[in-house]
Amino acid sequence: MTITRNSYRGMWLLAFAIGVAACEGRSPTAPTQPPPAKPVAPGAPGVTAISPSTGSTARPTPVTITGTGFVPGATVTVDAVAKSVTVVNSTTITAMVLAHAAGPADVVVTNPGGLRGTLTAAFTYAFDELFTVTASSETVDAGAEMSVSWTAPSAQPGDWIAVFPVGGRYDDDWWNHTNGATSGTHTLRAPTRPGQYEFRYLVDDDFSDVARSRPVTVR
Repeated sequence: MTITRNSYRGMWLLAFAIGVAACEGRSPTAPTQPPPAKPVAPGAPGVTAISPSTGSTARPTPVTITGTGFVPGATVTVDAVAKSVTVVNSTTITAMVLAHAAGPADVVVTNPGGLRGTLTAAFTYAFDELFTVTASSETVDAGAEMSVSWTAPSAQPGDWIAVFPVGGRYDDDWWNHTNGATSGTHTLRAPTRPGQYEFRYLVDDDFSDVARSRPVTVR
């Protein structure tokens, strides 16, 4: 058989095509990757209960809120923004409800993104019995001995009494803890600087006072 130039060219093209097809058959095929999942915005939480359901008009109240769909970063309001909010898990939040005027309040949990759940009028701020703080005299010589008495029906160990310039800030003249006693008397020396002073009953080792005495004139 005589191989002509045209037949040789056809055989060469056929062999080239077979080789290309074989190489393509050995080429790995890249796996198909699924598209990345889109982030899902937190849904609206559900609030089912708060414990305790009564808070103080004088001091913060630690509470536990239960429900569904709580997300880290959620905020809590009980007619005012709560502090120390901790999302324990999707069904439990702990928080500190601050002292507030007496009356009912809605419990609101807001997830990041703004969706919220509300339990209407589920918490009540109740009046504590009246705190009092009374100086033994309304006029005293500078550095003289005097006393201060208090009553505090819902006293706590962190409560304390101190003397302040009237309307002013604490200046370390005198202070003492009440040690959780519901009533008592402390004896002290009056400030050495003449002026107008007052005693204040303060709660929870903080500077939040719930009672003030009548002014005392130090002369």
